[in-house]
Amino acid sequence: MKNKNLIYLLIIFLLPFSIHSQKNSPFKTDVTEPLKPWTNLEFYNDPANFQFALVSDNTGGSRIGIFDMAIDKLNMMMPEFVLSIGDLIQGYTENREQIRKEWNDFNLKVEKLKMPFFYLPGNHDITNTVMQEEWEQLYGRRYYSFIYKDVLFITLDSNDDDDYNLTEAQTSYALKTIEENKEVKWTFILVHHPVWKYNTNGRFEKIEEALENRKHTVIAGHEHHYQYIERKKSNYYVLGTTGGGSRLRGTRFGEFDHIVWMTMTDKGPVMANLRLDGILSHDIVDETTNKMARALFSNTSFKKLVLTNQGDEFKNGTVYFQFNNTAEVPLQLDLSFLHHHQVEIFPAKKNLRLMPGEESFLEISLKAKEPIMFSELGFLQYYWKISYEGDQYKDFYLDGNADFSIAPSSPDYFKPMTPQFIQKTSISFDHPFNFLQTNLRVNDQNSNSIIFPKELQIEENSNLKVVLTNDKGQRTAPSIKYYEKISYLKGKKIKNMIPGLSYSYYEGNWTNIPDFKQLTAIKKGITNNFNVGDIAINKNNFGIKYTGYIEIPEDGLYYFRCKADDTGSLKIHDKMICMDGTSGTIDNGNKIVGSFGAIALRKGIHPVEIDFIEKKGGERLRFYYKKSEEEDWNFMVLNDFFRIRK
Repeated sequence: MKNKNLIYLLIIFLLPFSIHSQKNSPFKTDVTEPLKPWTNLEFYNDPANFQFALVSDNTGGSRIGIFDMAIDKLNMMMPEFVLSIGDLIQGYTENREQIRKEWNDFNLKVEKLKMPFFYLPGNHDITNTVMQEEWEQLYGRRYYSFIYKDVLFITLDSNDDDDYNLTEAQTSYALKTIEENKEVKWTFILVHHPVWKYNTNGRFEKIEEALENRKHTVIAGHEHHYQYIERKKSNYYVLGTTGGGSRLRGTRFGEFDHIVWMTMTDKGPVMANLRLDGILSHDIVDETTNKMARALFSNTSFKKLVLTNQGDEFKNGTVYFQFNNTAEVPLQLDLSFLHHHQVEIFPAKKNLRLMPGEESFLEISLKAKEPIMFSELGFLQYYWKISYEGDQYKDFYLDGNADFSIAPSSPDYFKPMTPQFIQKTSISFDHPFNFLQTNLRVNDQNSNSIIFPKELQIEENSNLKVVLTNDKGQRTAPSIKYYEKISYLKGKKIKNMIPGLSYSYYEGNWTNIPDFKQLTAIKKGITNNFNVGDIAINKNNFGIKYTGYIEIPEDGLYYFRCKADDTGSLKIHDKMICMDGTSGTIDNGNKIVGSFGAIALRKGIHPVEIDFIEKKGGERLRFYYKKSEEEDWNFMVLNDFFRIRK
């Protein structure tokens, strides 16, 4: 009885507080008893909290209707605002009428939104200077910031055209914005490219350093492949697509169309991926599952060798497949070969279980039903499936059909890849099929092949021919590589040099780079960058020849890489080093000039010639260098390397 009276007293005592709290709360009830038919009254209605949404790439292979569907669903969900992550239109044109049409079509979609939409430029949106101008006429700035309910949003333009994604000016802006807003409760960095994966010349690292002691999240797109990682003790995301090109292989592979729903709380953002056909957690693709996906992807390349009998007619052969499980769980591979009219296949079906970290090989024997010319064999086709075990991974697999020609392989496993050396070099033929015999001929002087040593030392020009054989007498086709011994080219000491290159501008419709020296230049001048569009009078069908010198700080073997649209080449001492934009040219009957090459240079000043042609579309000319094959390429700023006489 005492307990019952005590309860009544408590009810009477607490009732005024209950009534008072209801008056100051949006929640009202007639339930006054101590026991309540609900859990608690901690409603998520803090005025400082809010929800916003993000959409990802709409183009880069846009699929009609997907972005429209996202707009409709956003209007049903009513976030406070919507952020974009770039690549909103197709772009890649200098036709202003077409650019304006594409923006008009896109903005007609966005106008249906019942909440603000924030633009961010992707590479498709500001492909070239014309598109940049159109952007600025429509939307003004390409990078900016704003604060909403004590949360700082910084949108960056990762398309700044100096090959480091972020210019010094933009980096300084970001650092200044971060410094001036120290007291915000959270910071979001939005950028189209996942620049933390790129060489930004230390610029993005400076931004990360400025964010080191504050709560922040970084969000990018561009790759059309969703991934969440933890970096610098913060969450970094690469979004999937909202209508952009995607193979849509599914959730586990990060290939899906989605909207990001972000709820901002006092403790930080809570993120959910709203697939246009479902809802996913923010970590649906993390570092672990991304590693598993890469293991599947890498094995779908089907690293293989085909060995056959010698002669013009096929009698028998063997196919060797190599697989490697880089994931931390077992991997299952299933191969099933289709019937071939002329060739028997043993076994026609094969299953393989790969443990974590395991490398394994499959051997498939081929036998002609009767001898047949190789040219009449055609292809061997097979169905494949690569998957993981367990119910939790039942949706985590890849499958498909593939084929290959029934002909002996000619694999290039030579290292180093670059065929130039100075005094001597060590060469290996590094392949995974160690159970095969590697037969070598040098300069075709040996009547019998020798076994390729672990490392072959050469000191002169050498033409190497390698054939792999098995214990059945079958073999690959020859793999041939020409290594060239080169001498140092002496540098010059020239006084009164200044940064820059001389240029001559031409117009014409060429398939390959012409001999500009035989043509009459339309204009000449001096330039301090490789922005070919700044020199061009026409936007299409023009060429430029640059002349001057390159300054080399120390003796060494230098590797140079050309990158051009449509075609560009680099000569040093009248020697062709690299050419990009074509399949290459034959030089001195020995080597094919590709997009990179090497040359031995002494310290000093060396004469250079750079040729460029533009046919149609975007134009681009870039050069890179490094001092060894293992290094990453370094971008070459014209003023830092190239010189002309004062």
